[in-house]
Formats: sequence, structure tokens, C-alpha cells
Amino acid sequence: MVRPGRFFFALFSLFRSSLSIGLLERPLVIGLFWSLFYHDSATSLHIAIFFELFWLDLIPVGTFIPPHLTAATFAALALTTFFGFDDPARIMVILFASMPLAWIGTRIEGLLREREKDSYNQLLNWARNPLSPNLPTVLVLRSLLRSFLAAGVSFFIAVMILRYIIGGLLELYPGVFASMDVTWAYLWIAATLGGLMALRVKRAYVILGTGIGLFILFMLSSRF
Repeated sequence: MVRPGRFFFALFSLFRSSLSIGLLERPLVIGLFWSLFYHDSATSLHIAIFFELFWLDLIPVGTFIPPHLTAATFAALALTTFFGFDDPARIMVILFASMPLAWIGTRIEGLLREREKDSYNQLLNWARNPLSPNLPTVLVLRSLLRSFLAAGVSFFIAVMILRYIIGGLLELYPGVFASMDVTWAYLWIAATLGGLMALRVKRAYVILGTGIGLFILFMLSSRF
């Protein structure tokens, strides 16, 4: 399950910057693709909608590198399919565990961009003295191959680590997550935090924080 996920993740990662083809790197497209490939449309699209909502406020403008939504989405889909989960309470654990990969992927992408400075200098020298007509093609293909390999290897390592961590938690506490009364509606409401953050209004943040606090108190009081 992780091996085909690694290949497709590396491929879709190229759509972020190397091969810009519409919105193919968005979670909704990835969820639709995964549902068609593994014939699990309901769970895959539910996960995709969660990630699509959560990062609504982050727009790739200027030199800002947005969170690597592809990494978080593919990891959550691969782990959910691997464990065979369909319960939102258990999938919630995978969703939150996969979120750090969005920032780790951004860091790796930034390091790869730093490595491309040498290629940029070579291209400038070639523009002043174009001795080899194939140099731009070689630089582009080398950059694509480097990005593809780095994405595939890093994704495989990260997902394998999460697999053993989540598997260990489920063995130690098998009934904790299953006992939670969590539905996809709750998760989507939590994910709309991204849309509220996009408002950039402090009052909205205060109202949101108060609502979350009251909801947590209500859930805790209902369990005791």
C-alpha cells in the first residue's frame, strides 16, 4: 500500500511547482484519484474535504511556500487504506498524525530549491555563452528527477514511521479511539478553522477560541 502511494505522491508533488497543470495537487483531486484507484470513494473524499478546508487561508503568493498538502493527504489516505479504517474516530488519529508532514514537506521543498541555485547559475552562464544547446533540457530533467526521488524516499520513510507509531497506539489503547463519538460532520466543522483564519479578523479568532473551549468542556462534562 505504501509503495504505490509513494510513487503517486512523488508524481503529484511535481504538480506543485515543477509541472504546473491546473489544480492537480489539491486534496480534492487527490481524494478523487485515490477513490477511483482503490474503489473507496466515501472515505477518500471525506479525508480530502477535511484537508481542503483546513488550509483554506494559506495562499501561495510571492516566495511563500505553502504547506505540502499533497504529503498530508496522501499519507492519510495510504494509512487509512492500509489499516482498513472507516470509522471517523480512528481516522481522526491518522488525520492529525499526518498534518506535520505538510510542514516537513515544505521544509524539504525549500532545501531542494536551495540546491537549484547551482542550476540557475549554470543557466545564466549558458545564456551569456550558449555553447551546448541541450543544457536547459538537462537542467530541467535533472531537477525533475531530483524532486521525484526526494519526494518518494521522504514519503516512504515518513509513512513507515507513522504506520508503526499508530499501530503501536492501537495495540496499547485499542478501545480508546473507537469509544469516541466522532462523525465526519464534527471533523469538517473543526477543519473550517482554515476558512475562519482566512478572515484575518481578531474578533473571529476570539469567537472561535471561545466556541472550541465551550465544546471541549461540554464533551468532558458529558463523559463524567
